[in-house]
Amino acid sequence: MKKNLLILILIIISFLTANSVEAVSIKVSPSEIKIETSASLTKKEITIENPGDNVALLEVYLDNFSDWVKIKPESFILEAKKSQKAILEIESKETGVFFTTISVVAKPLSEREFKANAGVKIPIEVRVSEKKSNFWMASVLENFKGLFKNQQSLIYIFGVILILILFGLLIGKNKKAKL
Repeated sequence: MKKNLLILILIIISFLTANSVEAVSIKVSPSEIKIETSASLTKKEITIENPGDNVALLEVYLDNFSDWVKIKPESFILEAKKSQKAILEIESKETGVFFTTISVVAKPLSEREFKANAGVKIPIEVRVSEKKSNFWMASVLENFKGLFKNQQSLIYIFGVILILILFGLLIGKNKKAKL
């Protein structure tokens, strides 16, 4: 009996004298993502917060479909009480409904003491429908969008083409007027 009591006291003392264990904390919003798209490139933003008191290294990755869904940035350092936005870029290759999860893992930067990691899984549902357009020019413009980084460069190029066409028509009228 005394031996069991002595062992119990030693166990309690060892727990009381052990180093403290800290865990990295993490908060992600939205808690789930549902995207409906027919476009070739769709972007969605998520916010990752570090509500804890320690700096953390965060890694963000998809469990499936990483060949056509990209996350930027994939890895970053997040200070305590700060937040960071990550962008999901979905480049749909086929139609259908796709389910996967985004994993966000927070690791402590300091390796001196044992600290537990934290992680969050965000369910994501992507519904890709066929591209439909009744106006043929809209489908042509949609195909050209992928060639340019943003819509402004597309507008700029079409503006230049329109000016050249108008300039050509003006020169044509001047030549007819001289005859």
